[in-house]
Amino acid sequence: MESIDIEKLKFSELILNEINLIVISCDKNGNVKYVSKATERITGYNINGLLDNLWWDNTFFSKEEGLISKHKVINTLSGELAVDTKPHERKLKCKDGSFKWIEWRDSFTQNDTFVSVGVDISDWKKTEEIKKQSDTIINSVDSMIFVSDKDGNIIFASPSIEKMLGYTPNEILGNKWWDVTFDNPQQANNVKKAISNYVFLHTKDFTDITKRKIKTKDGVYKWIEWQVSKGVNNTYISIGTDITSKINEQIELKKAKETAEASLKVKDEFLANMSHEIRTPLNAVIGFTDLLLETSLNAEQRAHLETMKNSGEILNSIISNVLDLSKLDSNKLEIEYISFNLHKKLYEVVKLMKIRADEKNLSLQLFINTDIPTQVFGDPTRLSQILLNLIGNAIKFTNEGSVTVKVHLVEDSDKKAKINFEISDTGIGIVSNKINTVFGAFNQAKSDTSRIYGGTGLGLTIVKKIVKLLKGTIEVESTFGKGSVFNLNLPFEKDTSTTSKVVEEVLIPNNDQLGLKILLVEDNKTNQLLAKTRLERWNCTVDIANNGIEGVKKVQDKRYDIILMDIQMPVMDGYEAATIIKNDLSKQTSLIPIIAMTAYTSKRDIQRALDVGMNDYIFKPFKSKDLFALLAKYGGDKKKIVKNEDNGTAKSEKEINKEKYTNLSYIREESFNENEIIKLLIDQFLKDLKDFLFDFELGLKEENWDLLHGATHKIKPNISMFGIKKLEPIILELTNRFRNKSKLNELDELTSSCLNIIEFVKVELQTELKLLSNE
Repeated sequence: MESIDIEKLKFSELILNEINLIVISCDKNGNVKYVSKATERITGYNINGLLDNLWWDNTFFSKEEGLISKHKVINTLSGELAVDTKPHERKLKCKDGSFKWIEWRDSFTQNDTFVSVGVDISDWKKTEEIKKQSDTIINSVDSMIFVSDKDGNIIFASPSIEKMLGYTPNEILGNKWWDVTFDNPQQANNVKKAISNYVFLHTKDFTDITKRKIKTKDGVYKWIEWQVSKGVNNTYISIGTDITSKINEQIELKKAKETAEASLKVKDEFLANMSHEIRTPLNAVIGFTDLLLETSLNAEQRAHLETMKNSGEILNSIISNVLDLSKLDSNKLEIEYISFNLHKKLYEVVKLMKIRADEKNLSLQLFINTDIPTQVFGDPTRLSQILLNLIGNAIKFTNEGSVTVKVHLVEDSDKKAKINFEISDTGIGIVSNKINTVFGAFNQAKSDTSRIYGGTGLGLTIVKKIVKLLKGTIEVESTFGKGSVFNLNLPFEKDTSTTSKVVEEVLIPNNDQLGLKILLVEDNKTNQLLAKTRLERWNCTVDIANNGIEGVKKVQDKRYDIILMDIQMPVMDGYEAATIIKNDLSKQTSLIPIIAMTAYTSKRDIQRALDVGMNDYIFKPFKSKDLFALLAKYGGDKKKIVKNEDNGTAKSEKEINKEKYTNLSYIREESFNENEIIKLLIDQFLKDLKDFLFDFELGLKEENWDLLHGATHKIKPNISMFGIKKLEPIILELTNRFRNKSKLNELDELTSSCLNIIEFVKVELQTELKLLSNE
């Protein structure tokens, strides 16, 4: 019997050693008498290092904690405490200083021995901690977090959805989300399908899954931005962030921008209209003054008229300054980059200002260093404007002495030159505490300067802004009572490909006879009388139309050599009238040159005039020689055309085939016939044509009328610039059809003609490029 008990004991010991459990037993004094072999694997201690009192010293993190647990065992064995059979957890200290989470179950044996069995739950505890952390993060994060299955059914929703949208998680689980947050079931299906394709098939379509408006439980909408990624087991995770305030800010910014742009547009339109209203009567004042100065006058009359003319020109200059300042403030003043003769331009400016200097008995001298390049690239108009302002100011504020202009190099290289223009005078000077304000708008050195010397105080403001646009600098030094020195530094690029050009000027001979038949379309009676008087002195016959409709009717009834067309008129304006004359009447009327007469100086308005088919333009108030030059330029060519047509000279088929599709006279004139510039323009136009053909063919294939309208509208100015007359009416008709989306089933003939002409144009221009390269 004893041997059987010993075998049982050995068997129990074997089981305890194999099972991964901590088993300890204590006597009534709290001394540990048994520790299972598995304890070594779990804690790292040798069993002998845990027996008796060593258990309480080694497996607890403090002696106090060990003593408390030991006394609890003693009190339980003595009967003072009842045995707690419920499992409890305790961190057990390991030999290496780490710890294991152990779940303990306590019990008594028959011989009053305390036994405690412990299970290692460290891995489970870590998982529980991670879950607690995840739950804490999910519960505290402001964004919504969803987990959905492959079909879009929501299987988990974070509590934040209630805070953000008002729905509890249970209210949107499954397919409920798509029902409660979408107004349109079809839209919900589209989004669901797009998300599935993106996550599982890695494909995108046109449905936006990154952000959309979500209907909240109380019926209002919020903008939610989504981040979608693949989860595990055919699920996907969606994280939604409320961006409503951000979207609202963008909407408000857009509204503010539109309001500012609308305000700026109103301002521009107001200035343009005021310019027109002021320049129209001013044109009459200056024009009639010119006419009177050509008649026999006594000395007193001539002096009065010259004063009137001078005052009119000053008023015109003031208007131009105000408009220039407006353009500069709205960044609409454009800078040219062309080749010009710098020496010639300087002499022209000084020659013009010398008249004013002579009136005040002042000496005006120009000194140009010999190393200054002759031909440069830049903006001659703006350079003249700057120098006229600076020299004009110097003359205005100098009562005796001289004004001197010195030009010398500051920096020099093979291709570039920085040039200094020094304008000095012996005038009244500027007080020291005002010298830093002279470039400010409406600022002058003294409060009574405007009253004594005249002017608006805008000149130097405009100069400063234009100099900045030209990437230059300007500074002023002055001694009150002794004079001022303005130092202007401007960069130029040398033009080494050409020598100094001789610009042909059209002068008005005393008894010149143009002999043209002219239609004047103008609503202002004073300007009608002025223009008629001036034109009749050049032996022209003049018919007058009061608006665009009258002008169109007169063109239908009679042949004219030139049409002078005012832009702004009642009933029908000049743009519409020119469009009809150039496109809707006969081939003969479409050949009549139309010169726009405008008080507007906006490049947009001028470009619009050219786009509708007008050949050129002249600003009011215009000078006689400028008008004469335009009439001579277009009237001469027109008389030849009319003569040929009147003689009924028919062109042979061979001659027609030799006709060119392009006419480069406009770009030759604008580029001063500079080969390099012409080549650049042609090369750029060929690239534009390539882009146009791509959009044109794609638009026709996909029936994308907006793309086609944009393409034809964009290429239209270039068609005019390169004189492709046969293509102009086709492009105009296509543009109108695409814009209005009308007659779209009848495009074959127009598109075929358009593509055919463009092929001929490409060949011509490529040939022209080769010829220019060989010159």
